[in-house]
Amino acid sequence: MAHRVTNSMMVANYSRNQNRASVRMEHLQTQLATQKKIVRLSDDPVNVVKALNARSRLYDVEQYKKNLDDGKAWLTQTESALSELNEVIKRAYELAVQGSNDVLTEDDRTALSNEIKELRDHVATLANSTLGDKFIFGGYNVSSPPFLFSPDEAQFTLTADNFVDVDNTGVVMYNINDNYYDMNDGGIDWGDPDSLERQHIRYEINITGSGEFAVDNFFSISVPGAKFLGAGTYEDNLPSGDPDNPLDSGTGKSLNVYSTLNEFFVVANAISEFNVEEADTTEILHQNIKPFVKRLQDMQSSTLAQMSEVGGRISRIDLMADRYSKDEINYTQMLSDVEDLDTAEAYMQFSMSEAVYRASMSVGGRILPPSLVDFMR
Repeated sequence: MAHRVTNSMMVANYSRNQNRASVRMEHLQTQLATQKKIVRLSDDPVNVVKALNARSRLYDVEQYKKNLDDGKAWLTQTESALSELNEVIKRAYELAVQGSNDVLTEDDRTALSNEIKELRDHVATLANSTLGDKFIFGGYNVSSPPFLFSPDEAQFTLTADNFVDVDNTGVVMYNINDNYYDMNDGGIDWGDPDSLERQHIRYEINITGSGEFAVDNFFSISVPGAKFLGAGTYEDNLPSGDPDNPLDSGTGKSLNVYSTLNEFFVVANAISEFNVEEADTTEILHQNIKPFVKRLQDMQSSTLAQMSEVGGRISRIDLMADRYSKDEINYTQMLSDVEDLDTAEAYMQFSMSEAVYRASMSVGGRILPPSLVDFMR
């Protein structure tokens, strides 16, 4: 059975179609203006989720890359300080070998002690190194100098067997939260994971997994000052007065580089302070300087090990930075695939929609209800 189509039905249908065509053109115009395929969340919910995930990953990658740049700058400054410290120890070692073997005149002893003093003072400069306005060897204390040096605090005496016994108490103090700790205090367990020596600055540099796939996403960028200079003491129980002793005749000798160089300086000057025969001066100086050869060798080995560790961290940062650069490209491409508009295709669709809209407007003028004027023509 046929149905009668009234003018009101034709007008209503025309209005709906025109509205759809207008909405379609408006949507395409917005896409062309924003150059984005997704204008509203309802356009493509699945790809909206993909885009949000890609944006989140890109934000993480950007922040991690900044952390890596900051960490590398910090470690590079640390590596430079360690390299200089190694050169200082190397030169002090050469002076120790010279002083323990050569026959030194009074002028030679003066020149040797003066150079040791300069090397010691340079160590103090290195220990309070900064990156910008931040001190790099103070652990969490980056706003104030981590080390306080008082070389005149060293006390010395001459033992019965002509060894200079130096007390380094108070020579180097380490600032932790405005509390100063004597780095020559052998009673502190400087190697304990919970001790002062373990104050590391750590940056987050990794996107972690979860559950069994979780990984440590924090990376240490600092070397604690107690490790950089050395802290505590070692005990030497070898027979006293043995000139072939490669270490020393005393006990509780400092493991701190600054204190050791200061002790070297004190020893080089101390001989003239005691009433000893001039003929015995060279022999006494030799037996007192000789132990520094081994001590400085050990300190250089420790410094080189630190340089190797820091170099390994820098290499890892370079690898991580390269990985994140690739991740940035991948996530950007993923975001582009989901969001970016194919301009040529969108313009073609807009042109087609415009043509359809204009044609429908033209046809609409014929099907709308005629007015009285139309009948009077």
